[in-house]
Amino acid sequence: MAPRDSLAADMKSLRILSLAVLGASLCVTGCSLLQPKSGNAALMKRFKQADASRDGKVSRDEFTDFMITEAYALYDKSGKGYVTLEEFVAGGGTPATFRKIDRDGNGRVTLADAKASTIVREQFVKPFDGADTSHSGYVTYDEFVAYRQAAAPYVR
Repeated sequence: MAPRDSLAADMKSLRILSLAVLGASLCVTGCSLLQPKSGNAALMKRFKQADASRDGKVSRDEFTDFMITEAYALYDKSGKGYVTLEEFVAGGGTPATFRKIDRDGNGRVTLADAKASTIVREQFVKPFDGADTSHSGYVTYDEFVAYRQAAAPYVR
């Protein structure tokens, strides 16, 4: 494959990964985003899961780790702890992108591989920036709710 074709395939794979990420980021609450804030226990639960430091706000790294975990679950549907090339391609990825994420080349992408991958982590810069409307470097619960509500029409 020519370098230009490989780049185009990688970009397509990353766009598909971005859609998976968006789906994960929005539907993990069961898309129950139209409930009043005080009644949305599922969304509060997700926010608390993302807030690994338990400081009431979600940093870029916490957001990224949480979102990668959510997106990864879309590929590892059986919960076996790894994604094969076949599963990755069936989910819309390309073999070239799979090989870039598979750090040790064993034909399996683990959650650790996904979290360590620069190309995967880069997929969460725009979603984080979109959620961090105050440009504070972290996402508050109110920003988290607003982000999910704003994107809800795209997953219906």
